[in-house]
Amino acid sequence: MRLKASFDANGFPRQSRIVLTALKRYGMLVADNGSNWYITGAQRRLVERRPALARRLKGSDFEVVDTSSIHP
Repeated sequence: MRLKASFDANGFPRQSRIVLTALKRYGMLVADNGSNWYITGAQRRLVERRPALARRLKGSDFEVVDTSSIHP
């Protein structure tokens, strides 16, 4: 999943914008083993440390990336 390029990150705190930019560029892997849209990273519990992300990100803000054409 990747945050849509059209997602407006203005109005978020600086550190949240850094995370949002990374989600736009690199995306994230999704696993079905936690709460709804719970995001973790190198720093555990990114969303808990960035409450603005938890309140404002929705599933519709993301797009599914087709990686079937990528070969090792």
